[in-house]
Amino acid sequence: MSDNYLIYDTEAEAITRADTEGARMGYSYHINGIGTRYHTYPRITTNNKYALIVNEYELTEDEQAATTTSVTFPTE
Repeated sequence: MSDNYLIYDTEAEAITRADTEGARMGYSYHINGIGTRYHTYPRITTNNKYALIVNEYELTEDEQAATTTSVTFPTE
């Protein structure tokens, strides 16, 4: 199975979406102020955008339509 991604222009936008999903999933950080905060964390792409894996996210219709499986990451 391929990973599904949402692509963001900025890291801050991607982290905000990851944080929202962490809160929805009831992660410790959002309940106790410590521990796990994000379900996934964004990675920079070769075109300087930020890709967030959203396979297990609860997506809006607009987000669902915007997902992609084609992302290129810089080589390390």
